[in-house]
Amino acid sequence: MYFTPSPLNPTDAMPELARRVGLILADLAGLVAARFLRRPHVAGLIVLLWHRLQRVAPRLARAMARPPVQRARRAAVRRDQAERPPAARLPGRRGWLLRELGYEAAAYRSQLEALLREPAMQAALAAVPQAGRLLRPVFRMLDLPDLTVTPAVSVAVGLVRPPDRPGAVRDGLAEDQVVAGVGGGKNPGGGV
Repeated sequence: MYFTPSPLNPTDAMPELARRVGLILADLAGLVAARFLRRPHVAGLIVLLWHRLQRVAPRLARAMARPPVQRARRAAVRRDQAERPPAARLPGRRGWLLRELGYEAAAYRSQLEALLREPAMQAALAAVPQAGRLLRPVFRMLDLPDLTVTPAVSVAVGLVRPPDRPGAVRDGLAEDQVVAGVGGGKNPGGGV
């Protein structure tokens, strides 16, 4: 499956990126359902994992569709722990899904990894930090590296101010030295 490269403007590429993540996770959820049925020790996790993987894509699309808003923190509401039965939980080990499914899950891991390396996805993650928080549990299950935004993408998105031009350093020399001809790359002795 081939995709056209996305522009670096994260707002233009966000719907397409969310759609691509959704396709990868939907296929991964199908693989989980098919393979976990044959393994009794993880068969109880099918529904829980299916819902987790299916919820990520729409939440990611919603997070990328609206601009980030600072929200006031809600006061914590304490609920009586005796009311609720203990909830079923997914394993917490890093890469557990990759170990359970083997090479088949590795294919989806590599697709997500390639999508993460795209500059448009990096820019989208830099512009919408909530997207990274939504993807982090899936990346942990597949043993993907932590989400990091490269410095060039941070500058392109506007998270970090680029260096000022007058004092910028180029090739190890300050700009005023390059203009004055100091260390300009030519041999002052006239030799080769």
